[in-house]
Amino acid sequence: MVMRKSPKPKFRQINNQPANQIVGTEQIRVKQLVGENTEQTIIRDSFTLPSGTPDMEEILSIDTIVKLRKVEVIPNKVIVEGTLRVQVMYSAFKKDQSVHSFTEEFDFTDFVEVEGARPGMDVEIDFEVEDINIKLARDCDYDVAAVLQITVRVTEDREVNALTECPQGYNCETERMNLQQVVGSNTKQILIDDEFELPDERDLIISDVIRCMCDVEITNTRIIRNKILFDGEVDMECLYRADRKKDHGKHDHGKHEHGHKHGHGFEQDKKYYKDHVHSFERTFKFSNFIEVEGAEQGMEVYMDAMVESCKMDLADINGCKFSPMIVIKVRARVVEDREVDVITAIEGADVETARLDMESLVAEECKQVIVRDSKEPPYGKPDIDKVREISVGDVTIKDIDIIHDKVLIKGTVEFEVLYTAMKADKSLHMLHRKVTFKTFIDVPGARPGNRADVNVEVEWANAKLDEDCEILVEAVLKVCVKITETVEQDVVIGFTPRPTVAPTTEPPTTPCVPGTVFNYTIARGDTLAKLAQRYGTTVQAIQAANPQLTNPNVLTVGEVIRIPCEAKG
Repeated sequence: MVMRKSPKPKFRQINNQPANQIVGTEQIRVKQLVGENTEQTIIRDSFTLPSGTPDMEEILSIDTIVKLRKVEVIPNKVIVEGTLRVQVMYSAFKKDQSVHSFTEEFDFTDFVEVEGARPGMDVEIDFEVEDINIKLARDCDYDVAAVLQITVRVTEDREVNALTECPQGYNCETERMNLQQVVGSNTKQILIDDEFELPDERDLIISDVIRCMCDVEITNTRIIRNKILFDGEVDMECLYRADRKKDHGKHDHGKHEHGHKHGHGFEQDKKYYKDHVHSFERTFKFSNFIEVEGAEQGMEVYMDAMVESCKMDLADINGCKFSPMIVIKVRARVVEDREVDVITAIEGADVETARLDMESLVAEECKQVIVRDSKEPPYGKPDIDKVREISVGDVTIKDIDIIHDKVLIKGTVEFEVLYTAMKADKSLHMLHRKVTFKTFIDVPGARPGNRADVNVEVEWANAKLDEDCEILVEAVLKVCVKITETVEQDVVIGFTPRPTVAPTTEPPTTPCVPGTVFNYTIARGDTLAKLAQRYGTTVQAIQAANPQLTNPNVLTVGEVIRIPCEAKG
């Protein structure tokens, strides 16, 4: 729900400059709020545990993340397509009660009504998983029910030429506005089609690719004159069908640029293909640029990226190479914070105004947060001899709560730790660690109902073995929050001076000269009979001189009439 705040107190501006002064205007281009709405939807589905995975005795934790796959704006509605990814950690129904995990994905489509939404407008979408429940249905099948909250904000760029100086000879009301001026925006499509081979240890002949899913993230942006340079990553997970090579020989596939990860995705499909279906994960890094006229260093850029197509084909007849076809749509918006004094009213003039529903900056603050997390290696992983390196994965904001002058933030940071196993061959292994953080930031002026944009940057990270042979992950986070409020403001974009009443001939204080006519302004209490008596004329003579008086008994205060002075004989 949008909280619209009343404008700040106005102050008066008086212009006594010479009459030839030119009235100043300034072009304002802001992101105008068209509408916002929130809907709840329930995702219901079922799944089977992956082949070879022990039955569940107790669920230890459930992590969820929602990925937007497609959004479409139609009149007064926004169609949303997404995927709910669920990662479950559980204790097995075995004597040792070992801990296991798996991942499932569930697609959904829903719509949110937003009055005023039209095709071509910009859309911002936020997801929140309010509740999720998993229970055994029958045999090895499990039912899942998740309550998902979808918040949609529809905006469009609005451009007006607002008066910023008071016209000569007038008194004006002025308001100071803190706004984000839209410098420009643009979109671009990017194609990723780098062929690659599977790792050597996979002694398989691939027959076909069943299904793939892609997630994209912009990891870095830089602004130069009229351009936005950016880096990003696409995480691709595919399910494919393959058979073991008869001779179990291994081909020399050579080296490849991109890293690879083994995953548990698409387990629902695996049950249909049994042991002939395999999966893999792969990360593609990319760099590109997008042109935005007017962009300069020091400005702020907002980047959105969406996967429009995610496909995978076999690149050769031997079934060794994959050929991806990933199409990404990237949108960049460049803004700069400005402070503008605008005219909101002009005394003595008829004004033309434009109403702006926009985001106004309240405050922006940052804070450093130190996180530490110590755990044993996951079940099934070999013991650690030496930690080689640590890399940072996804940063996810789980919850934001705005209270009086404070913002409470909860989130997770994913790390990948590369280590040497305590084995004779000193083989390298990778483990994943998700670390939770909680913090608050003092933001003077923050109030419930404001909007918060949170950005987290991992400035430093380290992993090592502690005294208990557990892996200790340490990191320094820079957490920044920007608070904005939605403000409705009418600004003057034009004015017309009000016409002044023409001066009237001052009526004589003595009976008028016969044969003359003078102008008279009607005052409160005047009647034609009183005026005829006062100036020595008749009601009929006054009516004859003023044919516009259709009703002699109704006179309007301020109206100018003509009084004839009759000749006396």
